[in-house]
Amino acid sequence: MRAERVTGRVSYHGEGPVWWDRWQQLRFVDMFAGEVLTLDGDQVRRTPVRSTIAAVIRPRLGGGAIVAREHDLAISSFDDLSDLAGFVTVDASAGVRCNDGGCDPDGGFWIGTLTHGFEPGTSTLHQLDAGSRRPRPVLPGLTISNGLGWSPDTDTMYLNDSGTATTWAFDYDPIDGPTRRRVFASDGSGVPDGLCVDVEGGIWIARYDGGCVQRLDPSGKLDAVVEVPGVSKVTACCFGGDDLGTLYITTSRENLPEDAEPDAGSLYGIRPGIAGLPAYGFAG
Repeated sequence: MRAERVTGRVSYHGEGPVWWDRWQQLRFVDMFAGEVLTLDGDQVRRTPVRSTIAAVIRPRLGGGAIVAREHDLAISSFDDLSDLAGFVTVDASAGVRCNDGGCDPDGGFWIGTLTHGFEPGTSTLHQLDAGSRRPRPVLPGLTISNGLGWSPDTDTMYLNDSGTATTWAFDYDPIDGPTRRRVFASDGSGVPDGLCVDVEGGIWIARYDGGCVQRLDPSGKLDAVVEVPGVSKVTACCFGGDDLGTLYITTSRENLPEDAEPDAGSLYGIRPGIAGLPAYGFAG
């Protein structure tokens, strides 16, 4: 399968796409520009988040969104992010910033960190419960905490650690959180970056420096490959559209010469013949 361009080059480092039914639009971030991008028909609107980093955006159940910035989390009550304001620091340590994240089936928000030097074991996945709105470290000892998702029955959580090129699987319980950590996948072209899950439990993994998105079945077996022509740095993916039947794929120009891979930084899409799971929202 081959994805097709949905937009021209719209980002330097596109990441974290999400489709929310209330929005009926795709949103993602241009991470190092500090902006949220909204696909509105054939146009892309840009919204600054007042930080050098826009790590990830996810919807709030009651309206608005939560946005992870360089060191903190910001929240908005309005879908246009007009009242976006920071409310809690995740990690203010020198050389540490927020990276990818998402919401769990119970309305909590998760955010991973990394160090600028990608030192092994210095990344942590934090969880923010909707009640206290205070982040707590849950999984330390990672290297680059990246894409995460849940199986359709919500009993399994998946997490990419790009620094070790490993996709982890965990048993998941809303009270105990992730337990029984095990390797789900540790090979494939490039590095595992973002991920999403479809209605059959297939795990779609964006392969940074691999030029593709791979689908693994629930046993971890490679089942399908979506090529992203002309682009090596494939960053993240999600299902969207009215029927959640379009796989949207973000890409990056990070560390590329200006004349290399002219389509890198574009948004791509494909109809792979299967639907994805709806995104989870933040209950806080």
